[in-house]
Amino acid sequence: MQPIILYDIPCKLPKTIWAPNPSKTRFCLSYKGLPYEVVWVEFYDVAAAMKGIGASPTAGGRYTVPVIKDPNTGAMVSDSHAIAKYLDRTYPDKPLIPHGTHILMETFETLFINTVMTPSFKLLAVRTLEIQNDVSRGSFIESRLKMFRETQWEDMAPEGKAQQMWAAFKKGLGVVGGWYQKSGGKWIMGDTFSFADIVVVSWMVWWNAILNEQERLEVHALNGGSWARLLADVNAECNTDLGSLRKHRHLL
Repeated sequence: MQPIILYDIPCKLPKTIWAPNPSKTRFCLSYKGLPYEVVWVEFYDVAAAMKGIGASPTAGGRYTVPVIKDPNTGAMVSDSHAIAKYLDRTYPDKPLIPHGTHILMETFETLFINTVMTPSFKLLAVRTLEIQNDVSRGSFIESRLKMFRETQWEDMAPEGKAQQMWAAFKKGLGVVGGWYQKSGGKWIMGDTFSFADIVVVSWMVWWNAILNEQERLEVHALNGGSWARLLADVNAECNTDLGSLRKHRHLL
C-alpha cells in the first residue's frame, strides 16, 4: 500500500504537532494502521496550496487543512470528519464512526466546541500566534481579527478578559469531564472507542503546544487527572504519541 499524503501546518517549536484538525486525521490514520506521509504547508499559504492541488473547500467556502490525497484510490478529501468517513468506507477495519452515528459525531463536536472552545477562543488564538513561524504571523493575525471581528490584536485577550477566558475554559472542561463520567466507560460512548474521543484529544494536542507548563499541568489535573488519562488512553489506542506533556517539557 502506498502512503496516504496528509497536509498539515508547521510551527516554530521543534518536532511539535499542534494543529488540532490535522491531528484528528493523524490519530485516525494511525488507529487504522494506514501508512502516511506529511506535506507541510505554512499557514499563510494554505488556501493557495489547497486550491493548487485541487482540494475542495470546506464549510463557508474556506480552504483548510487537513486534506488527504490517497494514491491508492485517487481520492482527495478535505475536512477531518469527511476524512474519517472516507477512511471507514475505504478501509473498513477498525471503524472510527460506529454505524448510524455520523450525525451524533458531528453534533458532539459542535457541542464540545461551544462548551469549551467558544468562551476562550480569543485567548487560545493569542497563544497560537506565539508559535507561528515568522512568515505566517501576519496572515494569522489578519485571519483571526476577521474571524473574531476585532480591529486590534491587543483587544483579543487583554489581561482581565484573558483571566475570565481561562476560567471559562476550565469550567467548560469540567462540564465535558462530567459527560465522560456518565458514559459508563473510559470513552464518551462507554466501552466503544470512536472519532468523538479523537476529536477531544486533538484539541488537547493544540492546547499542550500553546499553553505554558503551569497551564498544561492545571488542565491535566482537572477532574482528578482524567484529561491526562484520556490523552494517554487515546494515544495507546492509536499507537501514537501526540501532545504528551513529556515532549513539551523536553522543549522548555
